[in-house]
Amino acid sequence: MLFNSVHYLLFAPIVIITYFLIPKRMQGILLFIVSLYFYAIFKLPFLILLVFSFVSTKLAVDQMVRATTKLYKTLWLSVAIWANLGLLFIFKYLDFSIQTINLLLGREICDPQAIPLVGLVLPMGISFFTLQAISYAIDVHRGIVQPAKSIFHFGLFLSFFPQLVAGPILRASDVLHQFLEPKEFEWENLHKGIRQFLWGVFKKTFVADPLTLAVDPAFADPHSYSGIALLSAGTLFCIQIYCDFSGYSDIAIGTGRILGFHIPKNFDRPFLSGTLTELWRRWHISFSSWLRDYVYISLGGNRKGELIAFINLFVTTFVSGIWHGADWTYVLWGATHASMMVVEKFVFKFQKARNAWDSVPKILQPIYPCAIFVLSIFFFRARPTETIPYGIQVSFVIFERMFTFAKGLSLDFTFEMGLAVFLLFFVDIVQNKKEDAFDFFMKRPFILYSISAIMLVTAFLIYSVAVSSPFVYFQF
Repeated sequence: MLFNSVHYLLFAPIVIITYFLIPKRMQGILLFIVSLYFYAIFKLPFLILLVFSFVSTKLAVDQMVRATTKLYKTLWLSVAIWANLGLLFIFKYLDFSIQTINLLLGREICDPQAIPLVGLVLPMGISFFTLQAISYAIDVHRGIVQPAKSIFHFGLFLSFFPQLVAGPILRASDVLHQFLEPKEFEWENLHKGIRQFLWGVFKKTFVADPLTLAVDPAFADPHSYSGIALLSAGTLFCIQIYCDFSGYSDIAIGTGRILGFHIPKNFDRPFLSGTLTELWRRWHISFSSWLRDYVYISLGGNRKGELIAFINLFVTTFVSGIWHGADWTYVLWGATHASMMVVEKFVFKFQKARNAWDSVPKILQPIYPCAIFVLSIFFFRARPTETIPYGIQVSFVIFERMFTFAKGLSLDFTFEMGLAVFLLFFVDIVQNKKEDAFDFFMKRPFILYSISAIMLVTAFLIYSVAVSSPFVYFQF
């Protein structure tokens, strides 16, 4: 079920009202049932994969807890991890692996000797709930959290509908206990939840979706657009994907808050960061922290010397690229960021370089990390076109036209798009300086409810007459 749909705008209020009206002992059961329904709407067979993930993980972790030797504990932890990684590999990376093998063997896809592709459909949210299951198993193994009380308890943790399809990636230590606590309706949760929900709707419906109309034609036919237009398309796509993904997170966090659940923040105004490292700490926080805790630290972090720390940082960031998609464009995107993160870490280890950068006016510092992000995004966004068969070739065509200042068409960027982008950054900049700058809405429910009604009615009308674009991160 899409958040940006009439279906969800009807589904969420019904669930919320029912949740607080039924006996408290039934609240968890209701959430579990509606979460499975929410996921089954996308494609019913995908539900089998979700159930397999939480059943196999729970059973393996229970065996791990009962094991009396370190060897058997490690064995059962491996079962939990590889059950989920196996799902992820088969549905996300199997065809990419086959394509790579064919490429290394010099066989075209039409070659009779080529290994045929399997052609499996990528299930919604599989990149998110598998990582969530893995983190649970590792945290129990490390003694950070106690095991879930039951398979139902763990299943609800893994399938909780607001964040199921595109995060945030929940940690058991943050929310597992919350599913055991009966919830009372609270006005404060409603007010804060609505505000976050509406901010997510604004980002997705009034910024991300309109920008798609300006960005997509340029990437679909880069030969026809000028170098300046293509650079602008890349810049606008960065804003689009930020609003698309953080918008989903805001809607998820807002829905959860209304229900009484505190889901951790997933974005913290990343384009106002002063370094690339800071940008990644503030972008998709639940994933970047997951990589830090379960990849970087597992590799040894910075405990084995400076060189190994640089290698671990490169590998961790590179894994981020591969996680985003099974294509060489994502490999290049990940390698670009990994290389720049290592270079930045190396340069800033010298105090003079750090002091010099700190002396740069704060208002100018975001230019550098945003420039890296924009230039690398052409690998991330590039897709085959009617005339260019490979995504990597598309990105190279774009770079060539940009750096040669080629002439061509301009983007169809409207005044309304510009106004929405301005409002977005105005709010981000103000809140970056003072987090509670707009809290006066909270103290004036009439204003909050009026804005809520206008936004929701507008969104309802838009979703009724037009098909809103699926969230970008659904494909990951």
